[in-house]
Amino acid sequence: MSDDTGRAVAVLGAGTMGAQIALSLALGGCPVRLWARRSESLAAARKRVEADLDFVIGSALADPTERDATLARIIPVEDLGAAVSGCRFVIEAIVEDLAVKQELLSRIEALADDDAVLSSTTSALSATAIQSALKRPRNFCIAHYAQPAHLVRLVEVVPGAQTSDATRDATIALLEATGKTAVPCPDVPGFLWARIQHAVLREVASLVGRGLVTPEACDLVLKEGYGCRLPAMGAFEHADLAGLDLMNGTAAKAVWADLANTADPTDTPVGALFADGHTGMRSGRGFYDWRKRDAEAFKRRRDEEIVRRLKIQAGAEVTVARDRTGKDEV
Repeated sequence: MSDDTGRAVAVLGAGTMGAQIALSLALGGCPVRLWARRSESLAAARKRVEADLDFVIGSALADPTERDATLARIIPVEDLGAAVSGCRFVIEAIVEDLAVKQELLSRIEALADDDAVLSSTTSALSATAIQSALKRPRNFCIAHYAQPAHLVRLVEVVPGAQTSDATRDATIALLEATGKTAVPCPDVPGFLWARIQHAVLREVASLVGRGLVTPEACDLVLKEGYGCRLPAMGAFEHADLAGLDLMNGTAAKAVWADLANTADPTDTPVGALFADGHTGMRSGRGFYDWRKRDAEAFKRRRDEEIVRRLKIQAGAEVTVARDRTGKDEV
């Protein structure tokens, strides 16, 4: 990406998401200022960025000769004013708390240029609610990256009620210039990605709660069945292919009538596990026992599968061989 204005992009928050967004922007050619309150956080983020970049290079998704130049584009900054001064785009990637985000973005607004686009990578908080605390709400627009942000191409762009068309367009332009697929989404709870994700989770959690199926069976159907077809065909394309007469038929009506409509996740196994103190990988137990499963190996395989699909989408041929154990190697 060419930066005709020479103005950097600021990423505020050096956690997992902030580091990944910074790397994504740097891979796209942007000069990036990565801000955190503590030098220790920035040092940890640097290690994550280097590891993620080495994975990207090792997966043949980036030129190894550009490694040093890519890393050099990411400048760690502890002073908030220095981080946002002169930046054309500022994206906040801190805790999912409306008041905390509003407070930080209000501080940024006073420090940044008047024409700077302010953004957040929130996955669920309302753009309209966030921008209500700003003096220039027209300059705010959500850019929701999904983990792992340096690999997943899709980014949801969510304008608030007061977001200007120019701000929305500038957000889309920056994302697309750095290799992302920007999708405008409505400012409704969950936007599109999380909304669909929660709809699926609500249904499979209901089935598990009714004792009809195991989490393993649901995940297997999603990964080896439904998910396998999704890159080639979306829900509406499938409905048209199958026929809207079929989708209005007796069988479809029976399925729709039986689908879960629970309004509160605490009334499902999701809530029951949480009530027992289980939060998933972080605590070592959720629907799976992560004391027995290797969480880091799981995330590594996830990233490898995303890379494989990115290569397929780019037109590369993927060959499968067998290792000595008979396991498939891509």
